[in-house]
Amino acid sequence: MAAEFEKNISISNFVLAPHDPATHAERVVLIAMLALSGIVLLIIGIYYILNPRAVIGDSLVNTPNGAPLEIPPTGTFPFYVKPITIFFVAAIVFSYSLFGLAYRLIKERLPSYLRVLLLVVSLTAFAICAYETLFNFALWGSILVNQANPDSSINSFPAGGNYEINLVFATKSFVAYLFVSFFALSTFKRSVENVRA
Repeated sequence: MAAEFEKNISISNFVLAPHDPATHAERVVLIAMLALSGIVLLIIGIYYILNPRAVIGDSLVNTPNGAPLEIPPTGTFPFYVKPITIFFVAAIVFSYSLFGLAYRLIKERLPSYLRVLLLVVSLTAFAICAYETLFNFALWGSILVNQANPDSSINSFPAGGNYEINLVFATKSFVAYLFVSFFALSTFKRSVENVRA
């Protein structure tokens, strides 16, 4: 029973962990995905900087007049997405490719004490992102009881309301960060385990 459980855990780690390229073709694919997603993240970042709003993240979710921002505009094509969704996908692809390509460098060039330190930091980041994801979904769900439009849901914090953050932005960002921290965690965990093996 324990062996079966351990086998299932190692299978899920294999499926979700960043792929260490074994061939030149795999390396080229990861480099291409890294470059493409990096360019997309750069474009999203520039767009965000050029469209400042009082509500953090609102420019990646809504138009200035409060309507949902969709690319391409709804009705012009059967599929459309928000810029925050593009950020979400690009951040996951970028981090997966980055940690896949960096695994050998991490394993071979970083001292073991630094890998252990980065393992603990990535575990802490994973825990924080998991909490924030659960918190944002719970808050978002409670706000939607009184508000029909999920895109305009806002979390004002701290109690004085000095900052406001769009909950669609916060939730998708922290889910993306959850994946990034998981990729870091699995990469550093594998690098530490391989030294002991």
